Amino acid sequence: MMVYVHRYEQLANKPVKFLLFIKKTLIPKKIDPPDKIILSFYEEIETGYIFELLADIKITETGKRQVRNEQMLKQLPHGKLKKYVSVADLIRGVHISFMTPDRIWVNDGRSLILTNSKGNNLHHIFDVSELYGVHTVNSEGELIYVDKDWNINKLSADNTTKSTLIKRTEGWEPWCICHSASTEDLVVMMRYDTRNPTIVLSDVKVIRYNSAVQPIQTIQYHKTGEPLYDEPAYITENRNGDIVVSDRVKGVVVTDREGKYRFTYIRPEGWSFAKFMPCGICVDAFFNILISCVLDCTIHRIKKDGHLLSITATAKDGVFDPLGLGYDEKNYLVLLGSDNKNILSVYRSTERQDYLA
Repeated sequence: MMVYVHRYEQLANKPVKFLLFIKKTLIPKKIDPPDKIILSFYEEIETGYIFELLADIKITETGKRQVRNEQMLKQLPHGKLKKYVSVADLIRGVHISFMTPDRIWVNDGRSLILTNSKGNNLHHIFDVSELYGVHTVNSEGELIYVDKDWNINKLSADNTTKSTLIKRTEGWEPWCICHSASTEDLVVMMRYDTRNPTIVLSDVKVIRYNSAVQPIQTIQYHKTGEPLYDEPAYITENRNGDIVVSDRVKGVVVTDREGKYRFTYIRPEGWSFAKFMPCGICVDAFFNILISCVLDCTIHRIKKDGHLLSITATAKDGVFDPLGLGYDEKNYLVLLGSDNKNILSVYRSTERQDYLA
């Protein structure tokens, strides 16, 4: 690959000669080892994208390279379906947590499965809660999940040792959880036991626990006193410290690091569907928030301030009822689970920053 870069630099001001050089050089459709770049869980980078970029590199006097054709960048694949992974023993993909780029945890409402890029069942947990975003993975590769008795457990990275981090107390039940990569905190969405008829639905709150599993923050109300949440299903933390909650009634509710309300994403202007019900959520490497919508088979991608960036229609790829979402930050890939299949769909999330990086 470097020989092409070097040759281009020599012929930067002679594009015709450079094209003739490429034409005379044997270029396989996909680079063979050792030049092939394998993105560990799913895909290969094709040489076509590399040469499209090389064709638009401007060589400056200082030797710096910059991409100058914005239109070409917009034409690079975005939200492209790359692969399907069929997971053994999975009924549906409710929520996804990455343990490593090649190993993920996914639950289906009845059990929790550790699988790899081939869809093999590596480990099985049967005491997991039947709710949605009930598991996460910490920086040590340990699984943290909510069990059927509303306790929060931790499983060692080698799947041999289980311990209880937080026991259910005083009627509060954990509904969804996430691990903070920046602080090592555990962020838990709690809801009071709704089987008690005297309890109203607004008794929902976020509690942040530090590494010693001590509660250090509670997020529950607007500054006006209005409840922030109603029917939360998923929770995650953005890289800037924002807490992002997928609420099936109120939309995607975002608060800042201090717990102050920032915005709610309901639906884009002119949305044709009468109701927008968010499902799975995750954040990418550039602070953007990805949201699956089961009603119209789409993935919404919004900026950290709530502005819509793009909508990917999954039905055109044969992916119906999108549900759980996971993001592979090492390879800029989005993993999507379905509400009625054992298939995980792999999408490539491409941005300008991906290539400039």
